[in-house]
Amino acid sequence: MIRIKDVIHAIDSFAPFSWSFDWDNSGLQAGSPEWEVTRIGVALDATEKAIDEAIRKSCSCLLVHHPLLFDPLRSIQTQTPTGGKLLRALANHLAVVSVHTNWDVSPAGVNVILGERLGLLEPSPLEVGAEGAWGIGVAGFFPEVLSTEGFRNRLKGNLGLSWIRDYALPGMVSRVAMVGGSGGDLWPLALDDGADVFVTADMKYHQIMEAVESGIGVVLADHGEIERNSVPVLKELLSKNIPLEVVLVDEKGFDPGNIMILK
Repeated sequence: MIRIKDVIHAIDSFAPFSWSFDWDNSGLQAGSPEWEVTRIGVALDATEKAIDEAIRKSCSCLLVHHPLLFDPLRSIQTQTPTGGKLLRALANHLAVVSVHTNWDVSPAGVNVILGERLGLLEPSPLEVGAEGAWGIGVAGFFPEVLSTEGFRNRLKGNLGLSWIRDYALPGMVSRVAMVGGSGGDLWPLALDDGADVFVTADMKYHQIMEAVESGIGVVLADHGEIERNSVPVLKELLSKNIPLEVVLVDEKGFDPGNIMILK
C-alpha cells in the first residue's frame, strides 16, 4: 500500500523538502500522511478545476507547485475560495501536497528546465543553493547572438508564452538571466552576472526602473505560463520514483488574461 508519506518520500529523492526556504509552506497542505494513495494528479496550482479534475480522475493525491495554504489562516470558512477548495478536497479524500521552493532550486526543477527550454549554453544559477541543490535562477549564453526580435520570438516560442512585456532590450542579446516566478529582487544578481537581459514574472515598478537605469534589459511574462513549463517534468520524475499512475490535471491552468494596447 502506498501512502501520502511515501509520495513525500519520493519527492524527497529529487527535490528534498529540506531545500525549501524558511518563509515557504511546501509539503502536505491537506489530508493525512497515512492516507492511502492510488493515483496522483499533478498541476501548477490547486485551482478549482485541478481539484475537480483530480477527483473525476479518481486521484487521491494532488501535487501542486504553488501552495494552497501560504499565509496563516485564522479561520476556515467554506464560502471563501480557499476554504471551499479545502472542503471539496477533504470531503473527497483528496490530499494536497505542495512542492514549491524546493522544486524551484532543484537541479531537476523549474530554473534548470527553463534554461534547457531556452537552449542556454554553460548554464549556472544566479545564486547557488544548499548542498546538492541547484539554486535560484539560471543564466547562460545562447548558441548564437540574437537580435531583439529573435530574442522575443525565442522566449515566446520555446516557453509557450502568450505575451511578454519588455523594457530597454539591447539590439543584440547574447547572455540572459532568468528566474521562474517572482524574481524582481534578484535583478542585481543578473546585472553582476553580466547578462544582457533579465527575465522573470513579477517585478515592482521601481525595481524595473532601477534595473533599466543600471543598464540591463528586462522582460516580464505571465507567472503561470513560465512555471507551467516545469509541470510535465515534475509529473515524469514522480512517475519514475513511485509505482503509481501519475496524471496531469488542469493543464491550461489559470488564464493569463488579455493584453490590450490602449491608444
